[in-house]
Amino acid sequence: MLIDLDELVAECPDPRSRKYIRESVQCYKAGAYRASVVACWIAVAFDLVDKIRELAASGDAMAAETIAKFDKARQNHDIPAALAFERDLLSIARDKFQFISHIEFVDLERLVEDRNRCAHPSKVSDTEVFEATPELARLHIVNATRYVLSQPAAQGKQALERLVTELDSNFFPSKRDDTLVFLRASALAKPRESLLRSYLSILLKRLMKEVELGWEASARTSNAFFALSEIHPEPWKRMVPELLSALVPNLQQDDQLTRTVKFIGNGEGMKLWPVIGEADRLRLITFVENLPSPSFDAVETLLEDAASPFFESTNARVNRASSEDLFNGFWFDTPEAVIDRMLSFYRHSQSFAQANDLAKKLRYGLHDSKKPYERLARLASIAVQNEQVKHSNQFPTLVKEFVAAKMKDKERAKNILREAKLDDLADEL
Repeated sequence: MLIDLDELVAECPDPRSRKYIRESVQCYKAGAYRASVVACWIAVAFDLVDKIRELAASGDAMAAETIAKFDKARQNHDIPAALAFERDLLSIARDKFQFISHIEFVDLERLVEDRNRCAHPSKVSDTEVFEATPELARLHIVNATRYVLSQPAAQGKQALERLVTELDSNFFPSKRDDTLVFLRASALAKPRESLLRSYLSILLKRLMKEVELGWEASARTSNAFFALSEIHPEPWKRMVPELLSALVPNLQQDDQLTRTVKFIGNGEGMKLWPVIGEADRLRLITFVENLPSPSFDAVETLLEDAASPFFESTNARVNRASSEDLFNGFWFDTPEAVIDRMLSFYRHSQSFAQANDLAKKLRYGLHDSKKPYERLARLASIAVQNEQVKHSNQFPTLVKEFVAAKMKDKERAKNILREAKLDDLADEL
């Protein structure tokens, strides 16, 4: 289906650019195809100059230097300098400011060539004059509008730097819905693929490699990353697997791998698991199964959701955890699997001293239990099986504190203890 040219013109945000390209469309509709091509190039040239001027006004030194040369040539009526500037304009837009890509440059260079044929006496042969076709004029109008006129001024390195600066600023929104509004009003509203790809790459590197990134910055980064999946779903789905395939194999440090599995193994990060390559999946699963002791607290995050791709491998690691892994760390909300492993060490206490020491450490984990009555039954069973635990000084204290903190049904708790022949302890509750 052919694009409606009037609708295409309406996509141009700048009024001056819209006016220039509308003139080209009017020539096209009138059958003046040579005039249409000439007017089309004029619209592109003026729009690129205006974009450079806009960047200069925002403090871009390179843009200020470039526009100064143009203004000097214009003020001095220096026609050779002005022609040279126009001749180099597309190269400047591509190389200095990245307004256009290399492929777009080729199409726009063709516009310049056709503009020259249309604006100057050009003969195809001794008897035939060059005539622009309606198809040629339409092609240039469409390309000019899509590549240049409908795009914001900042689309290259300067746009990327601004986006990154905004991400780190205090005014970047913290809520997901607000992030969507914010990004839709930025250069990412209608970005070139190169800009979108570069920004997504930066976001992924922050989420997986920058281990010093704080919690708030990580949350903003994650919101921005997944907001773009809503704003630009098709390119997001296409680019993200490519970016992951380049990033994941290069994660070598334990802290980077830990950060990566925590991101992919929890919350929205789990959406990335299906698009990770099979070899990279195996690598990450193996890392979790052998999670280094300094990173063992990551199991708290990885066990929050049974749907996590690392749930089984995390449980396998917990079942092999050492006493130091379990009791030397700080648990915000101790996972049930960790409590089970703690109780296993408690059950095998070799002395009263060891039982007392483990009981002091175990109380904090028990208070996080979601299954308190089952845990009490396990404690009672441990006491029956191990005299070192049963007769240790800390066992009664551990049980009493646990019952007081976690159990509303005291009679049920007493019955559990009595079934284990711990009547004296039950009577003390």
